[in-house]
Amino acid sequence: MSEAASVGLERYGWDGEWQRARARLDLPDSRVGRVGTVGRGYSVVLGAGDEVIAASDSQRSQAAVSPTTGDWVLFSEHPGEGAVIDTVLPRRTAIVRRDPAITVTKQTLAANVNLVGILVGLDLPPNEARIERFLVLAADSGAEPVIVLSKGDLLDGPGRLRVRREVAAVAPGIDIVETSATEGWGLEDLRRAMAPHRTFVALGPSGVGKSTLLNALVGAPVLAVGEVRDADRAGRHTTVRRELVLMPSGGVLIDTPGLRAVSLWEADLALDEVFSDIAGRAGDCRFRDCTHRSEPGCAVQQAVRAGTVDAARLERYQRLWDELAQQSEARAERLRLQSRGRRGVKRRRRVRRRS
Repeated sequence: MSEAASVGLERYGWDGEWQRARARLDLPDSRVGRVGTVGRGYSVVLGAGDEVIAASDSQRSQAAVSPTTGDWVLFSEHPGEGAVIDTVLPRRTAIVRRDPAITVTKQTLAANVNLVGILVGLDLPPNEARIERFLVLAADSGAEPVIVLSKGDLLDGPGRLRVRREVAAVAPGIDIVETSATEGWGLEDLRRAMAPHRTFVALGPSGVGKSTLLNALVGAPVLAVGEVRDADRAGRHTTVRRELVLMPSGGVLIDTPGLRAVSLWEADLALDEVFSDIAGRAGDCRFRDCTHRSEPGCAVQQAVRAGTVDAARLERYQRLWDELAQQSEARAERLRLQSRGRRGVKRRRRVRRRS
């Protein structure tokens, strides 16, 4: 039995609200656990004693939602079959993006997260567009975002201050924490933010230092760490799956693979929240459906000309809106085709019955 699996549900974030959610389900013989990792057709469930490998594929599990790392689940033992997940408790928060392999499908990266750490490595200039996408992802989840400047020892004080100002310009009002996993500073700030029973997920591209930072927070090499190419500072995908780890002092960490593609999913409200400096002016435009491009009486374009809205930031906002609009159209078209297919099946059935 591993230490992580024996410390009890509370260490993983179980509380009275989760207990009430569990009591509302008519599954008195099921056990409770939290999903640590997810494989093909199974989930590793923690917090219920020994680590339990429970079947979660649709052929055996009755759960309406496929489990993801961070989910609270109810599972039961079946003689001759082993453990099977019965249901997934309703999620409080969820990190969701568009599945990079399927245009009209969403992918849940992690569930029941309190704090979303968006890592920005100081070995490369900050990528404003990527930071904004991660901020929309975090805002849409319902969790609290924080930007973590990693590899802080690679820049001197003035260099870190310059990057901090650049990042703050695209993330107004968001906490920014400077860290160095190798030298150990900034880690205590993150530990305090996590506190006991809170869950922190690290998001960012490969090579940004997610696993290195989480190992430093835990104080042990619990996650694999890869090398970064000197030529372009790109990292290899050392983390190949999402993994939940306990903090010795309390709190839960979730490591994630490097995300090259951060496509949004039904995040209209979150987009306007992150770009509130632009969305807040849209109400003063002459036309309600203004795209802020060439329409007359556009308050956003007036702000660009006045220098109060950055033109490049507006262009990134428009690209994200276009992406969400195209995604919505693709989903609507898929529903139309599915509906047409169902009507065709019903029509053929009626013809067969008449004949």
